[in-house]
Amino acid sequence: MAPTDGPDFAEYPHEYGAMYDAILVRARRTVTGYPPLLRHLAEPLLPGWSVASFSRIVALLPYWVADLLDQTLSLAGTAPPSRPEDTETLALANLLGWWSHLIQDGILDQEPDRVRLLPLSAALHASAIRLLAHLLPNQAYFWDAFERYSLSTSEACVWEQQRRLDTLDPAKDVSSELGWIATRTSLLQLAVVAQFTLRGLGQEHPLYIALAGMLRHYALARQIGDDRSDWAQDLENGRLNHVSSRLARRMLATGAVASFAELDVERMMGYYLYDDELFASIQQEAIDACRQAAACIAPHGSRPLESLVSDLAGQLERGYQDALESRQALQALFAPATEGCW
Repeated sequence: MAPTDGPDFAEYPHEYGAMYDAILVRARRTVTGYPPLLRHLAEPLLPGWSVASFSRIVALLPYWVADLLDQTLSLAGTAPPSRPEDTETLALANLLGWWSHLIQDGILDQEPDRVRLLPLSAALHASAIRLLAHLLPNQAYFWDAFERYSLSTSEACVWEQQRRLDTLDPAKDVSSELGWIATRTSLLQLAVVAQFTLRGLGQEHPLYIALAGMLRHYALARQIGDDRSDWAQDLENGRLNHVSSRLARRMLATGAVASFAELDVERMMGYYLYDDELFASIQQEAIDACRQAAACIAPHGSRPLESLVSDLAGQLERGYQDALESRQALQALFAPATEGCW
């Protein structure tokens, strides 16, 4: 499932806003060059895609990585400086690739009318690959990583689509699910791989390990937050997410049900409203992932990446407090009806 809208970028330096505007101009030009039927599919979507916060994140990520490499490695003489034209190309490829993924994610989430956009997803993906192929020709190191991340992400998508209450294994540890969720978003790391490849650096470099860890934990925190909002709708569509999986396990462990076969959306919603400890622990999982992301990047002094993580932590806390207020009101309303049920 695609991440929800994220932090406000108003506090970021003005030059990043100008960079994003320049990328959008190139992205719109790319779409304008498509054949008419594809172009007509894309045009109504571009305004919403362009202002979405996560579009900004994926487009600006190559700039943030380039700036960090310049300030830590290039100044020390251990790597060549970044080339602005290369970073802009990476940013454009990232953005087009994200828009392609957004369409596919909508199809997987069974959003109405998304299937008709599948040809546009293929066109956007092809445009992104063309840019990367031009920028990184004969770079087997990058393309090996591209294939590896693409396969692992696709495998995680299959895992996500196949999750059902009747296939849930109560003996499996929740940490294995978190690993799958993190893998689901691993393509985000390709911007880092590309920048390091352009500098002649490998994935064993300590700074690469820090950036990869930061992005992995960041994406995990976002997804837990999304799952907290979407679990009931996902379950109505026949799929589990992390929150509904934890909820089902919890109900089985506490004796609220004798088997998963007894579960349905209404019963799970009632229990979720009752179990304050589970509600708080899911929030804590997301906050812990944010803290781990922050710990990965803190030693390296990247203000944009640090702000990215801290903004997400704030967003998660605000969402939690809003949900807590609604939850307490519902608990007061339904307390007489649910007393003794669990």
